[in-house]
Amino acid sequence: MIFFNKNPEHDKNFLEIQTKINFCYWIAHDIDHFYQASKDSLNTFEYTKLKNQLNEIFNIFESINITKSDISKNHKECLYALRNFTDSCLKDFDFINNPKLQDSESEEINLLNLLYAEKNFHEIYLHHLHSKEMEAYVLRSFSLFSKGGEILVNLASELEFENHDKIEKLSIDAIKSFRLARFEMERAIKDPNVIEYLLDELEIISDGLLLEKDSKEFIELNFDYLRLWKEYFLSFERYCMDIQEEGEGEACYEIFDFESKNCLSYINILAYKINMFYLKKMNINMPHLEIFSERIIKSPIDYIQNKRA
Repeated sequence: MIFFNKNPEHDKNFLEIQTKINFCYWIAHDIDHFYQASKDSLNTFEYTKLKNQLNEIFNIFESINITKSDISKNHKECLYALRNFTDSCLKDFDFINNPKLQDSESEEINLLNLLYAEKNFHEIYLHHLHSKEMEAYVLRSFSLFSKGGEILVNLASELEFENHDKIEKLSIDAIKSFRLARFEMERAIKDPNVIEYLLDELEIISDGLLLEKDSKEFIELNFDYLRLWKEYFLSFERYCMDIQEEGEGEACYEIFDFESKNCLSYINILAYKINMFYLKKMNINMPHLEIFSERIIKSPIDYIQNKRA
């Protein structure tokens, strides 16, 4: 962050609150990912476990107090932006009190509202980031991906009406957006400045004590995170290329669904590990929670066997 290294205590307080918010987001995202993939087969015990864990996360999120924290105005502006966006996401993930509507029009409206909330968050947050730090690359990449997602919503409508001219144009536009999002992740992986900024954060959460073991683990976790997002974006790129070349077929979608769900499951697991790394370095205790995405991951052999069955 541009405002780092002026007041070490403010910076650490900022990272404590940021990590707590991110932790809540990723646990809730993991629950939503598992619930959406498994809701038709959930038994009462599993449903109750998901519900209890989600409520626990909501309680942690509500307990986060930015107003009374000892940090600067700029620190707080970023945290409020992150909290507001995360709040919108948590409401979307709340399958207990806010079940997702099944009709396509409601789903489209909900997605567009989330994209609007994400855009507002990115505009505020990017203003306080160095252009070559990892988070800046990630947010720029997410913005490009969201643009592709918005195009994909329109593409789904045109596929329903078999409007081939519009399908061709929208497929090309979506491919471009997903490809640009992937390229942004690749730039982050290749940029040596990313490591320097990561080590800067590690030094803050470690109270200035940088250990080689910690540095190696921290960098590996974050670069694996970037690589997984790159693969996730590639799955969308391939899906749109298949639509452009062959039209939407059941096989085409099933391969995309398999790849994207697997990749997102690994992202959830890795995001949890990254946040736990931060929390442990800052001696912040969090309740032991299950990562449900581990249950969703399937090998290609499993996928082929299920298809044959």
